[in-house]
Amino acid sequence: MQTTIHPRTRRRTKAPTTWLALAAIGLAAPACGGGGGGGASHASGRAICTDTATPAGATQVGALQLVILDCPKLADVDFTGKADARKYYSGLYFTKPRPSSLYEQADDGLILKKGGVVATVKMTSHPGLFPLLSGSQPFYIEAQASTSSNDPDNFPAIWLMPIEHNLRLEDVYPPDPKGFERWLELDIDEGGFGPGGHHTAISWSGKWPNYQKLQNPNATSTVPLDRTQPNVFGVSYDPATLTVRWWMNGQQVLEAGPPYVPEIARRQHFYLIVSAQSHRNISDYQMKFMGVRAFVGAAARANASTANPMAALPPKGTR
Repeated sequence: MQTTIHPRTRRRTKAPTTWLALAAIGLAAPACGGGGGGGASHASGRAICTDTATPAGATQVGALQLVILDCPKLADVDFTGKADARKYYSGLYFTKPRPSSLYEQADDGLILKKGGVVATVKMTSHPGLFPLLSGSQPFYIEAQASTSSNDPDNFPAIWLMPIEHNLRLEDVYPPDPKGFERWLELDIDEGGFGPGGHHTAISWSGKWPNYQKLQNPNATSTVPLDRTQPNVFGVSYDPATLTVRWWMNGQQVLEAGPPYVPEIARRQHFYLIVSAQSHRNISDYQMKFMGVRAFVGAAARANASTANPMAALPPKGTR
């Protein structure tokens, strides 16, 4: 069994007081292009948590069924990590629950103080109230968020992880060797890596603690982004081509595919994480999580280009 230290901690934590180096859910103002290109876009003036119109990112991949539409509230957060049928949990499978003192209710969203995190699955890596996003189906998910400042030390993140990556090692697939894990991490947006957005698809594999990763290049935009505005960050996923596209305030800003989006993603089920970290713990800020919505489509049919020869083999462990 792997330890409770996540690979992101080793990869990005630069000071012992930075509790986690995790990814996070959307923000934005000017749109970022892959590696610095792309046109301008302005922060969304609408509240996505009450908007049922299908966004362009969902339409593009045929994800037309609305499955999540929510305005986050403090009362929706479980601070034990184990309660049934809750929308959000204040910790991850490799952490302790974060204290309720790191969270506040605002008129237009849930405030996460530095160090706060919410996830849509239990800390035991079992589903909560919201449905998981299956990698066998196209999906689109977006979140609206803002920060109290644009300090480059701020590390707000909005991201997706598969529930199979857990302490039960359910991301070990025969005939891979015992303990050899494979999973896709999708970082919808992370702050503090450049003046603009930072969007990554990471194919992880290996045995703890020697994980290897393949990450899409040119993930950081040079177009300045005002994170104090209520920006909308989204990502779409197409299982037929293993293509992901990042969206900011309704505009596509970046695209990636294999090898950064691995075939194993078709067998995994993803959940949302929103977290407020710091790169060097020299700033103090708040992150406001204002809304989330997600859409799914029909499962892709297997063909010569999309068939997964491992599809009939079950992962190790049970949930």
